[in-house]
Amino acid sequence: MEMEEMLEQAGEKRDELIATEMLVSAKAAVRTYAVALTEAASPKVRDVLKRQLTQAINQHARIADYMIENGMYHAHNVKDQLKNDKKKVKTVKKLTKKDK
Repeated sequence: MEMEEMLEQAGEKRDELIATEMLVSAKAAVRTYAVALTEAASPKVRDVLKRQLTQAINQHARIADYMIENGMYHAHNVKDQLKNDKKKVKTVKKLTKKDK
Protein backbone atom coordinates (compact mmCIF):
# COMPACT_ATOMS: atom_id res chain seq x y z
CA MET A 1 0.00 0.00 0.00
CA GLU A 2 1.39 3.36 -0.98
CA MET A 3 1.81 6.23 1.45
CA GLU A 4 -0.89 8.34 -0.22
CA GLU A 5 -3.39 5.49 0.10
CA MET A 6 -2.46 4.95 3.74
CA LEU A 7 -2.93 8.63 4.55
CA GLU A 8 -6.30 8.71 2.81
CA GLN A 9 -7.52 5.70 4.77
CA ALA A 10 -6.25 7.19 8.02
CA GLY A 11 -8.20 10.38 7.33
CA GLU A 12 -11.38 8.43 6.60
CA LYS A 13 -10.99 6.40 9.80
CA ARG A 14 -10.35 9.55 11.82
CA ASP A 15 -13.51 11.15 10.44
CA GLU A 16 -15.50 8.01 11.23
CA LEU A 17 -14.11 7.89 14.77
CA ILE A 18 -15.00 11.54 15.40
CA ALA A 19 -18.49 11.11 13.92
CA THR A 20 -19.08 7.98 16.00
CA GLU A 21 -18.10 9.78 19.18
CA MET A 22 -20.41 12.65 18.26
CA LEU A 23 -23.28 10.22 17.59
CA VAL A 24 -22.79 8.45 20.93
CA SER A 25 -22.72 11.83 22.71
CA ALA A 26 -25.86 12.98 20.88
CA LYS A 27 -27.70 9.80 21.93
CA ALA A 28 -26.64 10.36 25.52
CA ALA A 29 -27.89 13.96 25.37
CA VAL A 30 -31.28 12.83 24.08
CA ARG A 31 -31.60 10.31 26.93
CA THR A 32 -30.47 12.84 29.53
CA TYR A 33 -32.91 15.53 28.39
CA ALA A 34 -35.76 13.00 28.25
CA VAL A 35 -35.09 11.86 31.83
CA ALA A 36 -34.71 15.44 33.06
CA LEU A 37 -37.98 16.36 31.37
CA THR A 38 -39.85 13.60 33.18
CA GLU A 39 -38.42 14.78 36.51
CA ALA A 40 -39.08 18.51 36.09
CA ALA A 41 -41.89 19.95 38.18
CA SER A 42 -41.90 23.49 36.81
CA PRO A 43 -43.77 24.17 33.56
CA LYS A 44 -41.12 26.74 32.58
CA VAL A 45 -38.32 24.25 33.14
CA ARG A 46 -40.23 21.60 31.16
CA ASP A 47 -40.62 24.04 28.26
CA VAL A 48 -36.87 24.72 28.23
CA LEU A 49 -36.09 20.99 28.42
CA LYS A 50 -38.53 20.23 25.59
CA ARG A 51 -36.75 22.73 23.35
CA GLN A 52 -33.37 21.33 24.30
CA LEU A 53 -34.59 17.76 23.72
CA THR A 54 -35.85 18.72 20.27
CA GLN A 55 -32.49 20.32 19.46
CA ALA A 56 -30.66 17.21 20.69
CA ILE A 57 -32.88 14.95 18.56
CA ASN A 58 -32.24 17.13 15.50
CA GLN A 59 -28.49 17.11 16.15
CA HIS A 60 -28.54 13.32 16.44
CA ALA A 61 -30.41 13.08 13.13
CA ARG A 62 -27.89 15.34 11.37
CA ILE A 63 -24.94 13.29 12.63
CA ALA A 64 -26.61 9.96 11.78
CA ASP A 65 -27.55 11.21 8.30
CA TYR A 66 -23.97 12.35 7.68
CA MET A 67 -22.63 8.97 8.76
CA ILE A 68 -25.16 7.06 6.66
CA GLU A 69 -24.44 9.19 3.57
CA ASN A 70 -20.70 8.59 3.99
CA GLY A 71 -20.93 4.83 4.58
CA MET A 72 -19.91 5.08 8.24
CA TYR A 73 -23.20 3.91 9.73
CA HIS A 74 -25.54 1.29 8.30
CA ALA A 75 -28.69 1.99 10.30
CA HIS A 76 -30.95 0.39 7.70
CA ASN A 77 -28.88 -2.74 7.10
CA VAL A 78 -28.06 -4.72 10.22
CA LYS A 79 -25.86 -7.23 8.37
CA ASP A 80 -23.65 -4.47 6.95
CA GLN A 81 -23.47 -2.72 10.32
CA LEU A 82 -22.47 -5.96 12.09
CA LYS A 83 -19.81 -6.59 9.43
CA ASN A 84 -18.47 -3.07 9.94
CA ASP A 85 -18.52 -3.47 13.74
CA LYS A 86 -16.70 -6.83 13.58
CA LYS A 87 -14.02 -5.25 11.42
CA LYS A 88 -13.56 -2.50 14.00
CA VAL A 89 -13.31 -5.06 16.82
CA LYS A 90 -10.58 -6.93 14.93
CA THR A 91 -8.66 -3.70 14.42
CA VAL A 92 -8.91 -2.80 18.10
CA LYS A 93 -7.72 -6.28 19.10
CA LYS A 94 -4.71 -5.96 16.80
CA LEU A 95 -3.87 -2.53 18.17
CA THR A 96 -4.15 -3.64 21.79
CA LYS A 97 -1.93 -6.68 21.18
CA LYS A 98 0.77 -4.42 19.80
CA ASP A 99 0.74 -2.34 22.98
CA LYS A 100 1.52 -5.33 25.23
